[in-house]
Amino acid sequence: MLGNWLTIIDKKKRRLIFVGVVALMWAIWDTCNDMIFEKKRFTSFMQTVLRGAYWLRYWSVLQRKDTRETIRMASKALKVIALDIFAKNGWRSNNKLCL
Repeated sequence: MLGNWLTIIDKKKRRLIFVGVVALMWAIWDTCNDMIFEKKRFTSFMQTVLRGAYWLRYWSVLQRKDTRETIRMASKALKVIALDIFAKNGWRSNNKLCL
């Protein structure tokens, strides 16, 4: 799914990466469905990223006890990093997602 680069990462971390990727993919899918079927307007890329962080945090409850806190921390880090990337590159988080 994500190429061969994951083969060099240990199995436990690989599973955590997959959870994060799936949360973001689910957020993109969910946002697209809302835009197409519910005619909702999303005005920011950040709405989708924050939705992904929400799903990641929500799914942390479903993880084994030894990985729950890691998933929660990843959810928080996703929000902080996304905001930082947008800010450092001159992209305001309220820029429009689509026309």
